[in-house]
Amino acid sequence: MIDDDPDLADLYLMQLRRDGIPLEHRRTGQEADTFVRNRVPALILVDLNLPDLDGRELIERWADDSVSGAIPIWILSNTTPEDNLWWHTAPNVQRYFLKSKVVLARLSLEIRATLGLPYGDRLSNRLAG
Repeated sequence: MIDDDPDLADLYLMQLRRDGIPLEHRRTGQEADTFVRNRVPALILVDLNLPDLDGRELIERWADDSVSGAIPIWILSNTTPEDNLWWHTAPNVQRYFLKSKVVLARLSLEIRATLGLPYGDRLSNRLAG
């Protein structure tokens, strides 16, 4: 997850990790670019408004690379999708979420389905512990 808002990032990290989703967080575009190229995550959640690089620039940079260009990207932004129609033509962008409309439980389910993670882990971990 790439987002410079520490409070929002903490909320996402807490909820999604509790739901069994392995999630890493980077605050800047440069940190994210280094992470993506070194670790090759299964999915990228990216904000478009970052302090050092534009999220679109990152997305286009990754699309030009044979390895990172194969990683699915979901945009999480406060900017409406209608203001960023370019994302429809970005080969590695699959989804666009308006942050103010995101329901974390639903996002968690969609990430789990996309990554092929089982749905019952959270409940079974509570019962076992």
